[in-house]
Amino acid sequence: MSKEMMAVIAFGVIGAVALVMLVVERRGVAARKAARGGRDVDLSGIFMDGPKAQTPSER
Repeated sequence: MSKEMMAVIAFGVIGAVALVMLVVERRGVAARKAARGGRDVDLSGIFMDGPKAQTPSER
């Protein structure tokens, strides 16, 4: 087997593992959402506030 073919197989395996991880993560997200009764959790404040974030009592 040539080096090029081994590289193609290695990248194919990496791609396949990435797809499997994506599917598993999506199923986990769906399961956690179902456990919350279908409600979404708003995380926008966590990502947008930055280092000077205020606690809810300070707002």
